[in-house]
Amino acid sequence: MDERSAESRAAGQTQPQQQITETIVRERPKIGRNEKVTIKNVMSGENKTVKFKQAIPLLDKGEWVLVE
Repeated sequence: MDERSAESRAAGQTQPQQQITETIVRERPKIGRNEKVTIKNVMSGENKTVKFKQAIPLLDKGEWVLVE
């Protein structure tokens, strides 16, 4: 028996460590990029219905808020 086969047999007998998975808990359900959402302008009170991916930059500015 050569050295390589002994090493590969020994390596095959080690057991992998258990992975601990953490569950993500969301306050609200996840919104898909292409789902329609209603956003409201904080200053004027104007409502718009747009796809979520188009609403993200407006929401980040702080001028618009998501209406549930």
